[in-house]
Amino acid sequence: MLLLSKLRIKTPLSVFFAFVVYSTVLGETPPEGMVLVTGGHYHYKQINRWREGLENHKYLEGPVGDAYVEEAFVQMPSYFIDKTEVTNAQYKEFMDTTGYKPKWPKNFLKDWKEGTYPKGEANHPVCYIDLNDAKAYAEWAGKEIPSEEKWQYAAQGTDGRAFPWGDRWDNKKANVNSSGTTAVGSFPEGASPFGALDMAGNVCEMTDSYEEDLWHRFMILRGGSWFQSHGSIWYVQNGIVPNFQRVKYWLINPGFNRSATIGFRCIKMAD
Repeated sequence: MLLLSKLRIKTPLSVFFAFVVYSTVLGETPPEGMVLVTGGHYHYKQINRWREGLENHKYLEGPVGDAYVEEAFVQMPSYFIDKTEVTNAQYKEFMDTTGYKPKWPKNFLKDWKEGTYPKGEANHPVCYIDLNDAKAYAEWAGKEIPSEEKWQYAAQGTDGRAFPWGDRWDNKKANVNSSGTTAVGSFPEGASPFGALDMAGNVCEMTDSYEEDLWHRFMILRGGSWFQSHGSIWYVQNGIVPNFQRVKYWLINPGFNRSATIGFRCIKMAD
C-alpha cells in the first residue's frame, strides 16, 4: 500500500470544514452512461511536482518543499460526467455517423485496422487520438471536455482524497503497471464519490486545458494510465497519479501527441 496523505499541505482546521458541500438536489435523471456530480463549495487544491510552465497559472501560490501548490475555493456547478472513459465502440459510432477525418491523420487510431478497433476491445478506452479528435466527438455527442477543476471534483469529491476511492493506493482498484488497457468499468471498487469509474489508471485523461508558456504548447492530463514509466525523470509521468496532481503534456504535433496511454471522457452541464 502507498500512503499519500503525508504529501498534503498542512492547513488550519477551518480549511477542512470548507470541504463540506452544500449539494444542489436535482430531479434530473443522468443521461445514459453518465453520473451526476452535484454542485457545491469546493476547496480546489493541486500539488505540482515542478514549476516550469506554471508561472502564470491562475491559482499558483508558491513553493512548499520541492513542489508548488495551487488552491482556491470555488463554487462548482452541477453537471454530468461519463461514468467511464469513451470507448472504442463509442468512437466508432461517431466515426461511422459523421465520417470524421482529422486534419493531421498521422497515428490517428493507430491501433485500429481496416477502420475498426482490435478484436475484443470494443469496451476498451479509445486512444491514439489528440485533443481536437476528442473535442470533435464531444461536440457530436452534445457534451464537452472537462476543465481541470471539473475533472478533479468528479474524481475527488469534497474530502481531499488522494485517489477516487480514498487516500491509500490499492492496485486492485485501478489498472496501473500492466501490459495495456482493460475494458472500462473493470474496477468497480475504484469508483469516485460520485460513481465515476476508471478515474485512476487505464488511460490518462485529457482536460480542456490548452496552454502556452512562451516556450511550449501543452495540455494537462489527469488520472495516470496503465503504463508505469521507470528509469528517468524526463518520462511523462504515468502510472500512479493522485487526484490532486496535474501532468503537463507537451504538444508537438498531432502525430506525436497521439498515444497508447491517453484517452478522455466528457461532461454535460445539468439544467
